[in-house]
Amino acid sequence: MTTENQAVLNSVRQALALARIGVNADNRGDYTVAIHNYREASNLLNSSDDISSLNDEHYQAMLEKSKQYLARADMLESLLSGQTGSTTITTKENIVFQEESPSITAELSLDPVPAFPSYKPFWLMRVLSKTIKSGSYLTPRLYIPKTIWQQTGCKFTAVDQKIKSLEELLESLQNLKKYSSETGGGGGNSLPFDKNNIETVSKEIDGFCSQLDGIQNALHFHLSFIPEIKIEKVNEKGWANKMKKFGNAVAKGAVRLAPSSKLEGQDYIGLLNSVFEESQFLESWMNCCESLGHSNLSNRLRRVGEFFSVVICSFVMKDFNILLERFMRKSLTSFLAINKFK
Repeated sequence: MTTENQAVLNSVRQALALARIGVNADNRGDYTVAIHNYREASNLLNSSDDISSLNDEHYQAMLEKSKQYLARADMLESLLSGQTGSTTITTKENIVFQEESPSITAELSLDPVPAFPSYKPFWLMRVLSKTIKSGSYLTPRLYIPKTIWQQTGCKFTAVDQKIKSLEELLESLQNLKKYSSETGGGGGNSLPFDKNNIETVSKEIDGFCSQLDGIQNALHFHLSFIPEIKIEKVNEKGWANKMKKFGNAVAKGAVRLAPSSKLEGQDYIGLLNSVFEESQFLESWMNCCESLGHSNLSNRLRRVGEFFSVVICSFVMKDFNILLERFMRKSLTSFLAINKFK
């Protein structure tokens, strides 16, 4: 390794150490320390003398991480300036206990749980979508009001990566949905897409599955409970491999657990609902292909169902538990305060 390359590695090591200090300070609310370390990490990664020897891909990756650290530092500074100004801005949410009576139609509209595992994630996403839009029963005895999803200031792990993955997934779903025929799936001998396009659809589903593998691994990088997909690729040796490992380490260090802003949280929930709704056509595709004996397409679509089960539904239910516990805790406090004066 050349002296110049060694200098780059040393800069990345130092930047990563500073970024970790910044993230830890960010998580515990010590924003002054976080801002300082984010800026120092950004400056190291943005040093033109050190990273000028990188190829374009690695150079752009380092610049992107530098911008992310700098953007977080700027956002924290704006929050601090708002808190220390003449007008105090409070972001604390006041959840007031309200007794909500679900309609009879909400109870009757609960679909039964499918028997086959491949269909269960689509059922769950359908039910969760109803709870987001209008409130609905999650089980015959558990009603979820939509206000649970409208809370702000919740801690969601790796929310930036989730939003990025959901945006990519939503775009792919919308592109794949274009191949659905309006009358497909309605009869016993009809496909959910034009039979003349079956080869094209097959290739599109192959590409979609490959994209799902990439999304799954990107989320696995930040969320260890999501299993990793082994993807065979050409081994990278020497300098390129070392830079890739350091780039991944810097990216992982940038994951923050700080409370999400109202805009960020609502973007996340809105994207979730869009993915829930846009993915429903895949269930009819799966049903028709299995009924007509298209084993190749059925196997690929089962892989799609598995992705939604072990990836999307997995992290959504963890975040939903966070929202539910927070809502119940604050509602209980409000309820006790109301009954204290009765």
